[in-house]
Amino acid sequence: MRLILGLIVLALIAVIALPVVYYREVDPCRMLAKDMAREAYGPLAELVGNDPNDVPASMESSMRLVTSQMSGRECVDALWDRWTKGKNG
Repeated sequence: MRLILGLIVLALIAVIALPVVYYREVDPCRMLAKDMAREAYGPLAELVGNDPNDVPASMESSMRLVTSQMSGRECVDALWDRWTKGKNG
């Protein structure tokens, strides 16, 4: 029983910690803004030969304007949809 409970707790910690480590943010709306900025900037950067993962801070700031109008729950739902359904979802 302790083993099962320990595994459940470990899984919950991993589910919470992995996105925080990946995005380096705790706020789900900022995580979503980073995702949206990468999605918007990536294809343009590739066209001109730049690194699509090197998103300018101004692009993230403009996406934060969009996510600032959303509640935390809406941001979590949008992130979950992006992670589980992908771009074609």
